[in-house]
This record gives sequence, C-alpha cells and structure tokens, in this order.
Amino acid sequence: MDVKTAFLHSDLEETVYMEIPEGLHTEVQRNNSGERVVCRLIKSIYGLKQSPQAWYGKINHFFLANGFQRSEQDHSVYIHKFFQLILLLYVDDLVITSPSLEDVAWVQNLLHEEFEMTDLGPLTGFLGMEIKRNRQLRTLHLTQHKYTTTILERHGMSTCASVSTPADPHTRLLKSPITHQTDPNNLQRFQSAVGSLMYAMIGTRPDIAFAVSAVSQHSSNLGPAHWTAVQHIFR
Repeated sequence: MDVKTAFLHSDLEETVYMEIPEGLHTEVQRNNSGERVVCRLIKSIYGLKQSPQAWYGKINHFFLANGFQRSEQDHSVYIHKFFQLILLLYVDDLVITSPSLEDVAWVQNLLHEEFEMTDLGPLTGFLGMEIKRNRQLRTLHLTQHKYTTTILERHGMSTCASVSTPADPHTRLLKSPITHQTDPNNLQRFQSAVGSLMYAMIGTRPDIAFAVSAVSQHSSNLGPAHWTAVQHIFR
C-alpha cells in the first residue's frame, strides 16, 4: 500500500514560517500597515527538512496506538501478535504480510480511516527488487534484473563478456601511492559504480559482498587496477 501525500499529514513541533505562496491575492501579501506578511506552518510540507521525521513520528504513533509493536532490530518493522501481522514501512510505502486475509483487511481498513491510501495489490516489486510468487510450488523468487541491467548500461558494461567469479583470485588490490592524484571525474565515476554494486549486494546478490567490500576500500584514491576490479564485478 502507498500513503498519498504522506508528508502533509504530520503536525509540526517546531515554529516554521514561509512566504505567501504564489497565486494568492496580492492584498494578502501585506497587512493593514503595508508590512509584508508570512505564513506560519501548522503541518509539514514537502521540501522541509523536518518533514520525514515528522511523518515517521505520526505513523509510528498510529501503529503503536493500534496494538503494533516496533521491532528493536529494525524500526521499520511492526508486528501485531494478536492479528498475526507483520508490516514493513519504507517512508510512505507499506508491505503487509499475514497468514490471514481477514487480518490484512483489518489493517487496511484501519489505514484507510486515518490516511488517504492506495492499495497496490499483491506485492510484485519493492525498492528495486522484483518479487515473483508461485503459489502451487509455494516459492518466492527475488531478483533485481531490471536494476542490474540499468547499472550495467549506465557504466558501459551492458555488452561485456561474463565471468564466473566476482573477483580475480590472482589479483591483490593495493593502495595507490600517496603522491598519486586521481582525476575527480574518474573518482566520482568509481564511487558511483561501487555504490550501485552495493545496493545489488544488500538486495539479492550477497555473492559479490567480499569483492565489493574490497574495492570500496579504495574509493578515495584509486588506480587502474581498482577500476578493473569493479569491471570484473560487473561482468
């Protein structure tokens, strides 16, 4: 499920003022003395740095007030033991799982009463991961095929020849000399590539974890061997 305009639901604890938005009548821009006036924000809006925290405080209070317990290991996971519900929250996206469709319907109705929600149906994708379910075989298949295809194209590796291991066992990555200065554009490209690989690693590709960890240690000063190692992981 998805919360529509999530950040607009939260009350602000801080005192925040903003200029009169464009489109209001010009006479509203100034008071009777001709002085320019501003608005005080009562609720959060998009673009405010407090908005994500305010929204999380709002939704967290809502779940706790309705019998959910927040996981101490992951504050994005909420558990309702009476209704056998596990709920995963990522900003304004919600994943609900339960052995009972009646329990799922209960929390859906609860959410609809409090927020304007969109029901996106059975889970097919979440945070760049694609989920395929086979109810007959009772299996769930996770993949990041679209994501990996995108990062290969972005870094010019979409037509590369594949290899069977994420790292070359005969190559040991060493620090570049202190006197060596990396071109800022190459450094940014390297860091972007390593970051892209990290997201795949924590999602569905734990097999590349060691290789990604090795190249990430050279993100501040790299040489040709380090970029070759990144290309090897892409392959």
